[in-house]
Amino acid sequence: MNQDERQAIARTVTGFFQELGAQLEEYSEGRAVVGLTLTEKHMNNASSLHGGVTASLLDIAMGLCGTWAASPQERRVAITLSLNTNFTSTAPVGTHVRAVATCRNAGHKIFMASCDLLDQNDRLIGFGEGVFKKGAYRKDLP
Repeated sequence: MNQDERQAIARTVTGFFQELGAQLEEYSEGRAVVGLTLTEKHMNNASSLHGGVTASLLDIAMGLCGTWAASPQERRVAITLSLNTNFTSTAPVGTHVRAVATCRNAGHKIFMASCDLLDQNDRLIGFGEGVFKKGAYRKDLP
């Protein structure tokens, strides 16, 4: 998938994805990588990566990895049924992090995914697992 195709898909992801400043770095069958360079707005009161940002990046990447489709008209939204997030390290402003998600198992409507949040040196910041339901086709949404 080329950069133009990734950008077109990224524009269809919710406004919260865009509000975070996240970028879709990779997208293929069973895999999604969402990147973010941390700014002050991503920090907690201790000046390190906010746990809600970590959970959001994991959730977004895992939802995308299970809804890939060769045809954009066949892409569905993902509805999070369960999300388990683990925090292993902190990250300061300026760090580029990547949520690397893999679809572990998928049925017709339900899929399971896992995700690692890594910094630019591949140091583990957090990780998680989730269970998702495939929702409406993207083309059917406003």
